[in-house]
Amino acid sequence: MKIKQEIKDKIITAANTLLAEGVESPTNEQVREYMGGGSLSHISPVMREWREAKKSEVMAALEIPSDLKKVIETSLGQVWTAASKLASTAIETIRSETDTAIKAAIAERDEALAEIIHLEGSIEDLRKQLAEKEQSIQQIGKEQENKTAQIMQLTTENTSLVARISEKNEQVQSLKNEVKESRSDYKKLQNQLIEFGLMLKKQD
Repeated sequence: MKIKQEIKDKIITAANTLLAEGVESPTNEQVREYMGGGSLSHISPVMREWREAKKSEVMAALEIPSDLKKVIETSLGQVWTAASKLASTAIETIRSETDTAIKAAIAERDEALAEIIHLEGSIEDLRKQLAEKEQSIQQIGKEQENKTAQIMQLTTENTSLVARISEKNEQVQSLKNEVKESRSDYKKLQNQLIEFGLMLKKQD
């Protein structure tokens, strides 16, 4: 992954500042905190290069100076003594730098593992939320199907009731017509009885 030079400069500046403030081996997390944020995927490779560069600077500082080379040419004994001391110092420095690099690598690994665990936890939470949403959708779908079936059943029942009401209305109307006819016939019979009574009175 290519990292922008601007981001690299910020990371290196933060590391150098921490080093100047007395932090012997700044960690990735310390650099991120100093920057006020940032991605470990950017910080880790830049810090790895920075540590290698610092190690090279230390090695360059330990090279035998020209004055010492002249002393070597004139006095092997003095050269051997000085070289032995210098070699011991270099070995100790390299050992110290190696230990620091190992500790930094372990810290970097632990930070990455912690980040992975955090991300995996977030992914698991999102999966649970997705499963709950899918279950809710299925439940709503089932409820909707039940509601649709109920609506269809009520519609069928309503249609049946409308048909029965219409049939009853026709029966009522038929009965009304029959009552009307019966009243007409009854009135006719009354008129006939009145006429018959009048005829009887005339005969008397």
